[in-house]
Amino acid sequence: MLSVGDTFLIPTPPRFNAEHLFIIIAIEKSSHKALMVNVTSYKEGCDGSCILNVGEHPFLTHRSVINYADARITTVGAIEESLKQKFFKIHEPVSSDLLKKIQQGGLNSPAVSLKCQYFLTTNL
Repeated sequence: MLSVGDTFLIPTPPRFNAEHLFIIIAIEKSSHKALMVNVTSYKEGCDGSCILNVGEHPFLTHRSVINYADARITTVGAIEESLKQKFFKIHEPVSSDLLKKIQQGGLNSPAVSLKCQYFLTTNL
């Protein structure tokens, strides 16, 4: 069973030859839905609500950010099936301190949708 703070790698378009790290930052127990966000490279002018540095997680090899604009809600079952089918690859969970930092960024980010922000607020 997946938990808040679990991470996994997902191949990304257009050629699916690169992988982004996704992090589950909230789970609604009653519906078994999860809110997940992904890590992307830091670029000047990007949403800096949650800047990640090398050493905060083993996946990070350079300065990165959480891409709250692409936050999504899905079922835990769909994530587990993608892991089972090996389309997603499980990765090391984030620390509790990093999880709190990412969640706080989600509450403050102007890029996160109101739906995702509400989901996060009600499932912390």
